[in-house]
Amino acid sequence: MPVDLSPAGRPSAYPRRPRFWPWWCCIWLACNIVGVAIAMLVWPKGQPASGGSFWFWFVGVPNGAFVVLFGIERIGYEGLWYRAHWRNHHRSRWLSQRLRTAQRALQVLGVGYCLPLGGEPPDGQMLASAMAAGKRLPVAQMPRTGMDRISHARFEEADWTVEEPAPAGPKYCEETVDEHQTQKRVSLLTLKVAGALKRMEANLRALTCYERVWWPQIRVLSAPGREQAEVARVVEALRIAGLPSLAVQAVQASDGLLVADAWLDAKEPRPLLVVATAWHESGPPEGSTEGCVAVLLSAGYFKLPEPVRVAALLHRPVQGLAGGAAYGFANAALWGKAAYASLVRAWITRPVDGCDKALYAAHMDAISKDEAQCRPDRIVGDFGDGNGWLSVAAAIESGEADGPQLIVDSMQSAVLHVTPNTTDNHQISDDRPQA
Repeated sequence: MPVDLSPAGRPSAYPRRPRFWPWWCCIWLACNIVGVAIAMLVWPKGQPASGGSFWFWFVGVPNGAFVVLFGIERIGYEGLWYRAHWRNHHRSRWLSQRLRTAQRALQVLGVGYCLPLGGEPPDGQMLASAMAAGKRLPVAQMPRTGMDRISHARFEEADWTVEEPAPAGPKYCEETVDEHQTQKRVSLLTLKVAGALKRMEANLRALTCYERVWWPQIRVLSAPGREQAEVARVVEALRIAGLPSLAVQAVQASDGLLVADAWLDAKEPRPLLVVATAWHESGPPEGSTEGCVAVLLSAGYFKLPEPVRVAALLHRPVQGLAGGAAYGFANAALWGKAAYASLVRAWITRPVDGCDKALYAAHMDAISKDEAQCRPDRIVGDFGDGNGWLSVAAAIESGEADGPQLIVDSMQSAVLHVTPNTTDNHQISDDRPQA
């Protein structure tokens, strides 16, 4: 859940300093007049008006009463001042702790994808190349089922299911050949997911060198009612790719980037692999695309194995409220420890109405202009609820490390710091999860 700072409330106001003039001067004068009058009324008639007793009752008692009144008021003022001071002190400490929690980033250890970009890497173009070319990939074409032409991007394969490929390796014996001759058919999307995971094979194998309890976990974005099918697809893709069997769990596709928010709140020391897929057998949305994106994340609780490198830092995402996009963008920059003027690029998908005005209202003037914005959904197509993760992959692959970048997907936003040349993989958190 998002970090909530509202329990801190407003800072306590300090009491006003007492003003000696004119009020306390009047009180002093009143104490002396009333005190002297009372002393004169009770003073014995036969006793002379002199001596220590006279000065005590006519001068000491009235001024002593004034000092007592002034001391009571001063004690009250000091009590209120110290109460406000220590409440603000503890409020500041609480806010600092919550801000440290909110500003904690996830390390991006790798990305993998399979998209209809005119061929798959290494033979086809890369996502960064497609973004740099600026050519719109969705074209008007017939969907797999239906008669109306719709502008969308899809894979070139004609069949939805294909033969499972045989494992790569040296020559097989006759029994192995016979076994692979009877291999089952799998869905095309499953093979695409396996291809995306294959791109991170080195990192995944390195991260499974520890005990199984520390192996990465997988969260796959799933539409309601499709949880079991999506989990089964990812499990099958792991088997086809020859990767270790990892725990797979489905999350709501509408969570999008907020999967990272939930992982940060859970304080899980294990790495996280987020998988997002899009597939349209019939009736693809206008301007959509299909494919899969996988992003490998780590909370930085332990030292990474030597082959693994940190490609970027993804800070806590923010879900803005309706009509409050500017506040959401400003909050994302706060969580990302990024000054508004330091943001150099915005990756925007499914923008809300008045997105540029919201960026300007959030004092992000540099990225409110078109030349500082990238629109992956306009180039490769709308990837649905996985748009945010597609933007993360595109930003990392573009290799722009001049400053923090803002990932925007509808009302969700997050700050990404790309560090493609980093060799610092020893970030260990002091905020260790409790056993």
